[in-house]
Amino acid sequence: MIKIKKGTEPEGLKELREDSMLSELSPKEMFAELKNPLKAQVIESLRHEQGQLCVYCMSKIPREDKDPGIAGTTIEHFIPIDSLDRGNAELALDYNNLFAVCHGNVKKRTKGVRRIRTKDDLTCDKHRGSTKFRKINPCKKETLQTIFYTLDGRIDASDADVRFDLVNTLNLNCASAPLITERKAALDALINEIGKVEEEYIHSYCTEMLNAFMNEKDSKTPYAGILIWYLQTMTAALA
Repeated sequence: MIKIKKGTEPEGLKELREDSMLSELSPKEMFAELKNPLKAQVIESLRHEQGQLCVYCMSKIPREDKDPGIAGTTIEHFIPIDSLDRGNAELALDYNNLFAVCHGNVKKRTKGVRRIRTKDDLTCDKHRGSTKFRKINPCKKETLQTIFYTLDGRIDASDADVRFDLVNTLNLNCASAPLITERKAALDALINEIGKVEEEYIHSYCTEMLNAFMNEKDSKTPYAGILIWYLQTMTAALA
């Protein structure tokens, strides 16, 4: 997970929010008013500022393994919509409270019957539900600074609350999801490239690659978080 810089909300969202407030709609009623084409514009705007990656697991959205009939990208409320009331209902359509997320490892059989064995098979917002985070906030770098990874592709954190958010609330080390395997594959590919560099140039190569990953814009590298962590570890060790 890396810091997200929120941009300007799509034209029309503010008007919809204000109209919904004037109509005294409930939070869920307000969000239900977000329909295409405006909804599609909001999703595209969120994807753009997140570099086409899920805000939580950092897989590419929509994922290539998306099952037909299951949305490849959905809108997530950072402050859960179920926790809102009429006193803060505007957060249902507040752009700063919205992120784009993947399908959360939801699967589907033929005939439209969803195959969810248990909640433990789900990730990201699908596993989180309406649980509030203890600490992490994708827009606040200071809440993400204790995150680290293992060479086998697992995500972790030295801060207990951050670790709880990542592992328990978001289930980002889900055994039945491909996240761990895909993180490891991304990291192994980077390590393989570093292995081709002559020893005297490894530090400068890692520094250059670190800057490249950190400065990616619209289309970020999937699982860039683990790559940035590894390169930061390498450059610090080689300094």
